[in-house]
Amino acid sequence: MSARRRVAAAMADRLAPGEKVLAGGFAWIARPRPKVPLWLLARRPHFLGLTDRRVLVWAKPRKRTPLAEQHLVLDAPYADVSLDGVRTLTPMLQVRFSHTGDDLVAEVRPRDRRFGHRLAEQLRAAAAPA
Repeated sequence: MSARRRVAAAMADRLAPGEKVLAGGFAWIARPRPKVPLWLLARRPHFLGLTDRRVLVWAKPRKRTPLAEQHLVLDAPYADVSLDGVRTLTPMLQVRFSHTGDDLVAEVRPRDRRFGHRLAEQLRAAAAPA
């Protein structure tokens, strides 16, 4: 099953009335630490989902287990998440964002680059003054 389908299935139960799923995808996520270069940090596979109101992040379970509540790492409205930067590293796209002091770096594969740009656009649009 594709990443988009797995995310859509996991989000079906979490959607509020009137909330729409915008995108879903796969990324490698690292948690930056002070004085440690990013290239030295371990990355873990995660699934990300975007709605018109919030961003959701699930840790990738082993094997083909469906995404469940226990895998949910982040479920935050866009107002609580800030975009810290976007970098294009060959071949990955890197999206840096933070939620209540917890910094995350999502690295998106080349085939999912459109999803990475969509994530950055959503976070940037939420931060823009109305």
